[in-house]
Amino acid sequence: MPKKKFENKTVFLDEIPDFENSENTKLEKDYIKVIYANIFIIFSLLTIGALIATLSFDLYAKGIYYIIWLISYFLFWIIILIYYIASFKKRSYSFRDHDVVYNYGVIYQTKVLIPFNRIQHIALHQGLFSRMYGLASLQFYTAGGATTDINIKGLKLDTAQKFKTFVSEKIEKIDKK
Repeated sequence: MPKKKFENKTVFLDEIPDFENSENTKLEKDYIKVIYANIFIIFSLLTIGALIATLSFDLYAKGIYYIIWLISYFLFWIIILIYYIASFKKRSYSFRDHDVVYNYGVIYQTKVLIPFNRIQHIALHQGLFSRMYGLASLQFYTAGGATTDINIKGLKLDTAQKFKTFVSEKIEKIDKK
């Protein structure tokens, strides 16, 4: 068998695919309702716990400190709510011929690109509130560990199933090569 001639061609900037400007799709608008429901449940449970602690230790009798704590507690939850709304607006995804791109982040914006040949497993998840709105999430697992895995939440169930099938077929073709 003849040896293949070694080549080391120059790559020019205009020849590199531009994933930064790929057309991205935003999450389903109903997913914000799932976020609100989850925040409301956590807020309610923590508020009940805080009320029990307040009544048990007579913290309300401390006057100004109690008022400061109460204002701080509600400001904390308002900030959490604003953060999750902003986070929802920044999330988007794109499925291309050879990879999946996911954008997220409020303070630090991150774009994760995972080539299909690096995906080891795909999982489709539906939580309680997601099921109520017909939503699902697709989680892509790679060999690189948790930092390279992505979880695209807020997809319509049928869309998530179609993308799962699409990516699975792409991976299967890669494995057969």
